[in-house]
Amino acid sequence: MTIFSSSLGLVALTIAAYSAGNWLYLRSGKLPVLQPVMIATLALVALLLGTGLPYKQYFDATSMLHSLLGPAVVALAVPLYENVHKARAVLLPIVLATLLGGLAVTGSALLLGHVFGLSPLMERALSTKSVTTPIALSVADKIGGSVPLTILGVFVTGLAGVTLTPFLLKAIGVDSPAVKGFTLGVTSHTFGITRAVEFGSEAVAFATLGMALMGCASALLVPAIFRLF
Repeated sequence: MTIFSSSLGLVALTIAAYSAGNWLYLRSGKLPVLQPVMIATLALVALLLGTGLPYKQYFDATSMLHSLLGPAVVALAVPLYENVHKARAVLLPIVLATLLGGLAVTGSALLLGHVFGLSPLMERALSTKSVTTPIALSVADKIGGSVPLTILGVFVTGLAGVTLTPFLLKAIGVDSPAVKGFTLGVTSHTFGITRAVEFGSEAVAFATLGMALMGCASALLVPAIFRLF
């Protein structure tokens, strides 16, 4: 039995790929373009292509990692609970910002589709690009979207968001951990939360809140908008 046919072996390789990506990210001085998730993904894609291992086999073998996503998301409630008084004080602006962000995401998808003549499937994929994958797939199912395109849109948006958002916020003079975290959560979902860790627990709390509210807003607004148009 080789490491590629063993569930534990593939789980170990997945963890090693992320650890290597994180090591490279830290050694580079946290260079945004060297996000650990991107490095790990590229390494695992190269591994699957090089060994000829079917993706489904890899996916099934690493299912124990998928089961940890639930507890990981629940654990995000800890920093949110610790900062709940700060979130409560600005709840109305947060809700309004989330609604406007959701409308901007869906509106930009429709606009890009019209301007560049994108296919309906691509428009639907872009409309859920700023929502975490489970919610994006649920919304895509309601509006007739493509699963592969939806996942690709979420992944690319997450990586682009964690790379560019901190630069843009710094350029306009934003230094508040809460604003940084919330913006990352709204634009880059779980990718944004991992980047928010660098700015402290307050940033993580607001990133979690932003991701959750953006997911709820998209689940309600996106299907309604596509029914109208």
